[in-house]
Amino acid sequence: MTGRAEEAEEVEVSARPRKRSLILAGGGIKVAFQAGVLQVWLDEAGLRFDHADGASGGSFNLAMLCQGMSGTEIADAWRRTSPASGVSPNWRQFARPGYLESLFTLDAYRRNVFPRWGLDFDRVRSSALDATFNVYNVTRQRLQVLTPQRMSEDFLAACVSLPMWFPPVRIDGETYIDPVYVTDANLEEAIDRGADEIWVIWTVSERGEWHRGFTAAYFQIIEAAANGAFRRILDRIERNNEAIATGGTGEFGRRIEVNVLAAEVPLHYLVGFGADRLHEAVNRGVLAARAWCAERKIPLAEPAPPPAPEAPVSLRFAERLRGTVAPLSVGSRVSSSADDNGGPLSGREVPLSVSLDISADDLDQFLTDPEHSASVSGRLSSTAFGGDRPLTGGSLQLLVDDDSDPARKKIQYWLYFTDEHQAPLTLIGSRRLASGDPLRIWNEATVLHARVVRGHRVPADEWNGREPDGAVATAVLRLGPADLLRQLTTVRVSGSLPGARAAGLARLGAMVFGKLWDVYARPVLTWGPV
Repeated sequence: MTGRAEEAEEVEVSARPRKRSLILAGGGIKVAFQAGVLQVWLDEAGLRFDHADGASGGSFNLAMLCQGMSGTEIADAWRRTSPASGVSPNWRQFARPGYLESLFTLDAYRRNVFPRWGLDFDRVRSSALDATFNVYNVTRQRLQVLTPQRMSEDFLAACVSLPMWFPPVRIDGETYIDPVYVTDANLEEAIDRGADEIWVIWTVSERGEWHRGFTAAYFQIIEAAANGAFRRILDRIERNNEAIATGGTGEFGRRIEVNVLAAEVPLHYLVGFGADRLHEAVNRGVLAARAWCAERKIPLAEPAPPPAPEAPVSLRFAERLRGTVAPLSVGSRVSSSADDNGGPLSGREVPLSVSLDISADDLDQFLTDPEHSASVSGRLSSTAFGGDRPLTGGSLQLLVDDDSDPARKKIQYWLYFTDEHQAPLTLIGSRRLASGDPLRIWNEATVLHARVVRGHRVPADEWNGREPDGAVATAVLRLGPADLLRQLTTVRVSGSLPGARAAGLARLGAMVFGKLWDVYARPVLTWGPV
């Protein structure tokens, strides 16, 4: 009888519909990236979740989800957000530095950000979604899990009230703070609610860096607590699954599948003021989720095109680079010239100059798209290619991640032209900013290492340190001090209103400054504040 009962129980478990939980983990304002993932998972992939859990900053996205917003609506809410609009210093506390309760308050979030997101707590409380919000109850010294029916503006503020940065929230005589030191992703709650699949969006940094200073140490402690707790539960799940695979019952009594989309998001958890950088983080989430789904063969619907800007602002500037090019092998003019013995001039350097006109018709898209791509026209001149050659097209990516590492940047070029025999060629080059040493910034930012290859290549064919197929020459080009000064005088931001043009120029400068900070000023603050 016992054997039949166990068999019947197995049949019942296997017949039970699988339950899927969504874990919206914390990460400060890094959860803007999480919103971009939701746009793809919910709207483009059409994924549905039986339960959703939010902790710390992830509670913001969970609140919007509970009131019925789509993934795209959640992502757009972050795209409309400026981090500066949520800043409200706790001025009254500054007069008592030895007993300072917090540096800031959440008043500006309540006053500015929540209404801009369209948060309606009556709708949140009436949600039919099986959802759980996490908050730490200081009075009772325990993690408290709240359903949507208990949520309020005060409780949402409590979910993100990070000690020392924001004051604790007092509700009905009890004190609440952010739960991050206990959990930043409550997988145990999902398991208790019957989840068979757990989908996690994780933005807490896993770089394992340690910098000096109060701010750095504070958030590095949070990373240690959050990553440590997260990995402990992942280890428990792994041991559970191993036990079940060998015929045991395991800690949780069933196999649990965990899917984690983790990313290094180049935003500081709290110290950030750039709206464009926040908007870019959302778009990073979109691109990362699409790639993640493609790897797992999860089909995606065609995304809706973004709305056209009402009054686009465009960007134009010119660049002049000079250097040398050295042929590598026989083929076209670049290596067909012969020495006295009739052999190719392989390796013999000749002068090369490139004059470029770089343009982006929509500055907003240029600044907030992680690819930061602009179109290129101009000319290339060298005897190696038959003299002066017009570019037939090209593109440039300005200060994008190098090898998917946001702490390393590159300026990437694809320049299309033909030799005098009309054979198509592409110059693929990079200026790499990677050392982190401020004393090397000039050399890294102004020296372009390139290959010239046969055919017209697209960015997907990017050379990643390996010799590309069809390479015919190698080149080194430099931007001299005089050329840089001349380039700065050519920067033009065009728009219908003078204010928009001035703002566009300031936004461009902030973007360049912030990206350089990401490489060369990380010991001061891990990611640029703008």
